[in-house]
Amino acid sequence: MTRFTKLAAATVAMTFILVMVGVVVRSTGSGLGCPEWPTCYGSLVPPFGDIHAIIEWSHRTTAAVVGFLMLGVAIAAVTAYRRRPSILWPALIGFVLVIFQAGLGAVTVESELAGDIVTAHLATAMALLALLVYIAIRSALPARIGRRGGWDRLALWMVGAAAAVYVLLLLGSHVTATGTALVFPDWPLMNGTPFPALDAGNAPHVIHRWAAVMVGLIVAAATLVAWRQRSRRPWVAALALSASVLFVVQAVVGGLQVFTALSAWSQILHLSLGAAIWGLLVAAVVLAHYAARLEAEPLADPAALPRLDPGARPAQPATPAGVER
Repeated sequence: MTRFTKLAAATVAMTFILVMVGVVVRSTGSGLGCPEWPTCYGSLVPPFGDIHAIIEWSHRTTAAVVGFLMLGVAIAAVTAYRRRPSILWPALIGFVLVIFQAGLGAVTVESELAGDIVTAHLATAMALLALLVYIAIRSALPARIGRRGGWDRLALWMVGAAAAVYVLLLLGSHVTATGTALVFPDWPLMNGTPFPALDAGNAPHVIHRWAAVMVGLIVAAATLVAWRQRSRRPWVAALALSASVLFVVQAVVGGLQVFTALSAWSQILHLSLGAAIWGLLVAAVVLAHYAARLEAEPLADPAALPRLDPGARPAQPATPAGVER
């Protein structure tokens, strides 16, 4: 594993921590703990007697760490990978996303936690997490990989599952933003039925629960496809299976949110699991895609990709039209 890959992996981990800290902010009602941005009550440090200010400040500090790490990734990509567009451009886009995310953070405070802005904040964080997962994995693979193949049946199933989870995450954020998380006292039914009458007061919650069932089926189907190809793509199968197991756990935690009246721990665990599932499926997409491309090459060694070992397979002669760097 190269130093760049280690840096990208560290940035993935810190971004995941940032998501968790963000949930702590939301679940504890600390989103306005610092009434202005980027300072907190006119200072760079929060008042130590205000727990909400400390929690919000910790979120901003974690975001700053992610920003510096992403800057490091971008600088390293420019200096060491400027001739590899498959790493250079994602790294630069990632840095732009961090800046955009910081701006959204400021708007979130200024809008006093407007629901649409909060959801956009989460959407950007998940996009950044996905991009970093891609960068970390791609940098560990052979530099030159043919462009043929890539989107076979397994890769497309992984894309479908990842996209479905992403939509579900945003629907869940919308439930929180609209204050409809506790419109029903029971789970998994809703007032004793799986099909309650929709109205403006419960629609976000009902749609989220219905979507969770559909997304769960999609993730399960994608996992089955991956499992049937586990001898060829063991890492993809392992990632998909892990995502499926976590999805079940997350669904149960979603029910516990109802029964515990949105306890802070259940909210933190629920979204953290969602982010983990999203990251696992994005990794499965990247691995499935590049495994198919490696298998489409003459003399390719598909075992090189599951081990994520750039030295396991000698680079093939490149042709400008048919090889990705």
